Amino acid sequence: MSLEEPKPKKQKVDTEEAVETEAADEEEEAPKLLQAEKNDNGESFFPLSSTKRCTIRTFKGKTLVDIREVYEKNGKMLPGKKGISLTTDQFEVLRDIIKSGQVEKEIAAL
Repeated sequence: MSLEEPKPKKQKVDTEEAVETEAADEEEEAPKLLQAEKNDNGESFFPLSSTKRCTIRTFKGKTLVDIREVYEKNGKMLPGKKGISLTTDQFEVLRDIIKSGQVEKEIAAL
C-alpha cells in the first residue's frame, strides 16, 4: 500500500469565462489616459517626469510636438535648451514606430 496523498482534481474551465476574465484583467492593466495640463502660455502639455514635458504648441503657424527639459525660475516652469520639436508629420512617424513595437524590440535587444 502506498501512503501518497491523492492528487487534486483538475477543474474544468469554461473557455468563454476564461477569455472574459483575461479581457477584464487587460482592461485593468491598460494605462490610464493622462489629462493635458496648461502652461502659462495656454499651451497643452503632458508631464513626462518632474523635469521633462511633452508640449503641443504652434510656432510660425506650424503645430509642433515639443519634448523638452524644463526648469523652474521665479516659481515658473520654463522650457530649457535640451529637447526636440517635431512637426505633426514627424510625430506621426515616431508614433507609428512606437505603436509597431519596434522601439521596445530594439530596447530588449540591448
